[in-house]
Amino acid sequence: MDFALNQAGRNLVVSFVGRVDLEGEESAAFKDRLKALVEQGADRVVLDLGNVGFMDSLGLGALISCLKTLKQADGQFVLTNLSESVDSVLRVTRLHRVFDVRPTVKEALDMLDRLPVAAERGA
Repeated sequence: MDFALNQAGRNLVVSFVGRVDLEGEESAAFKDRLKALVEQGADRVVLDLGNVGFMDSLGLGALISCLKTLKQADGQFVLTNLSESVDSVLRVTRLHRVFDVRPTVKEALDMLDRLPVAAERGA
């Protein structure tokens, strides 16, 4: 599984390269990679899920783990560009209420740019 990483100001946009299913070992690899990015200082992450065709419970667990990791780092995690399949899984599990979901990367970046930086929030 390959990722494209694009820095957009203070924000990091993570996109999957090529079509992927976020399941099984792929989920664990994704979770480990995102955790490493947070440890390297990424604290405002936009995850573009446009190339994710399918997500199972392990994929959901990986997303939850990433959200938890970023929250512990006083960061922000935004999901964007959800396929119908991924959107359906999030809605059925009601996790669309847990994650910040935006329709497009641009809308996610605009929202993040309006938020204060962690140091400005008093962290």
